[in-house]
Amino acid sequence: MAENESLDLGAAYSKRWDKPFNALLNGAPCDNVAAEMRKSLYGGIKKARTQFREHGAPLADFLAARNSRPQLRQLVRKTEGHRYAQLLESSAHASGPTPEDCLHGWCEAILDCVIDQFCLRAAGNENRPTFFEVKQFTDDLRHTLVNDVKRIAMKLAQDPDCRLTPQRQVPTDTSPNGPTEELLGVSLLGVPKS
Repeated sequence: MAENESLDLGAAYSKRWDKPFNALLNGAPCDNVAAEMRKSLYGGIKKARTQFREHGAPLADFLAARNSRPQLRQLVRKTEGHRYAQLLESSAHASGPTPEDCLHGWCEAILDCVIDQFCLRAAGNENRPTFFEVKQFTDDLRHTLVNDVKRIAMKLAQDPDCRLTPQRQVPTDTSPNGPTEELLGVSLLGVPKS
């Protein structure tokens, strides 16, 4: 059987999170890194669910067992200690009674695991020289992904076997003109031109 989906950025067989990490290292803006993170998050969850099923422990079983630590441990053992399954076990037991709460906690735990590694590995890079700069960037990144986490949790709570695809992102600039075109209509004193 192939290696389980991994959250370890240092592993040679784990390439899913390389694109967002390299974008962060190269100084890409938050929206660009978030786009890569979004793809990696959805792709990782999709692959992990497939691997759970292959091991005889589908996501629906985890959600059904969410209030029983022994049953959750049994499911994690079935997946051969799959890292995503371990995070799901922790989230299911700690997040509360609803499946959506458990899944929301699971997505947050996945992002925590990856973002912590980003912070530790990227600090000292020429584009982000201090840990605090990387931490601030990843906090912004996490904020950008809030709606994705909510959407994933909601969709999987409704149907643990649903087809999960990222939602097309709407640009944050809502004006019909770009910022340059808007500024062309303003004098250097900040007064609108007539």
